Amino acid sequence: MRYVITHGHIFKNAGTTFDYALEKAFGKDFCDHRDDKDMRQGGAEYLKQFILDNPNLKAISSHHLCNPLPESDEIKCIPVYFVRNPIDRVLSVYNFERKQKRGTKGAEMAAKLSLEDYVKWRMTPEAPKVIFNYQTAYIGRRRNLKPAERVDLTIFNRALRRIASQEALVGTVERFDESFTYIAGQLAQYFPDVDFSYEKQNVNNKSSVVDKYRQAIAELSPVLPEVVGGNAYDMALYQAVNEKLDEFSGV
Repeated sequence: MRYVITHGHIFKNAGTTFDYALEKAFGKDFCDHRDDKDMRQGGAEYLKQFILDNPNLKAISSHHLCNPLPESDEIKCIPVYFVRNPIDRVLSVYNFERKQKRGTKGAEMAAKLSLEDYVKWRMTPEAPKVIFNYQTAYIGRRRNLKPAERVDLTIFNRALRRIASQEALVGTVERFDESFTYIAGQLAQYFPDVDFSYEKQNVNNKSSVVDKYRQAIAELSPVLPEVVGGNAYDMALYQAVNEKLDEFSGV
């Protein structure tokens, strides 16, 4: 059986740091996949063929990792996800997009809108819901959702089952060191001769977890009810991942 690590790189969830660890561990046998259109349109069949076409591939990371993952007698995909407190994540996404130089709609709107108005824009039907239950949608969707589509209980339950499964390796941004130790230990079962280590990448705010959360609460206060209400599924998913980490830590 051939094992391939498949990292679902959720936007603004410490994915760059984990990708750095994968590249450090595997070198050219790691792929930071950027053919987003092919991944979105081709799904599991595309990813399966991509893996088969690259026989040395040990790990792949994608912002648009397909759901479900390919199943085969030849290969086994090992999914890895990091989730983040969705309240803090809103502020992180906004600050990141304000600094972005790429011509995305999110970057364009963040550059000219206050945080309050940016959140309100993200609530409109035409705006992609990058800051509303996005993590649940990423892990639990079967296809890419349109901007006007909302995450429902079916998607949430699917995401919950996935992160609760034995095969999925999950962690949180806030407990990254602990999460990495857990995930690296599990990956060592499949890659016993590989050294997994990391250095934090793309970190703009070096405040403590508590201070970051307080800052997010304070800055989001005018729209906090909307942010909390729009992230109910993400909050529940985040709690479930923390409980899984607690089991690993013996808490």
